Amino acid sequence: MGPERGGVEPRFFFDRNLGKRVPEALEKEGWLVEKHDDHFSPDTPDEVLFRAVSDRDWIFITQDKRIRFRAAERRALLDYGLRTFSLVSTANLSAQDTIEVLRRAHEAMVQTVADVDGPFVVGIYKDGSLKALNIK
Repeated sequence: MGPERGGVEPRFFFDRNLGKRVPEALEKEGWLVEKHDDHFSPDTPDEVLFRAVSDRDWIFITQDKRIRFRAAERRALLDYGLRTFSLVSTANLSAQDTIEVLRRAHEAMVQTVADVDGPFVVGIYKDGSLKALNIK
């Protein structure tokens, strides 16, 4: 793992839609992980969630590929400068396959966090490749 700006490893916040198995497995491998349900109730509004994730300087990971198209969420992503990775082609994958995708993408994710200021939404694909997604 490479360090984020300032030599600090990025801390990844996993949205509820990724469940518990995915972040728990990656945490065991040394990722710095925060899980939605450890900090927020299931009905926490996205605006509140995004602000808290941004304030804590966490990196948001979601499987909600439509997040950048809904006006309220897009506005909040921009307003709070959220750094977001969206698993865009993994909806039908098992938890284990999703873990493998994230493992393949990890180095590029850490590099993106180190090199790119927020806000951003970067798509993660099944092969572990990344692509910046437009949120403006």
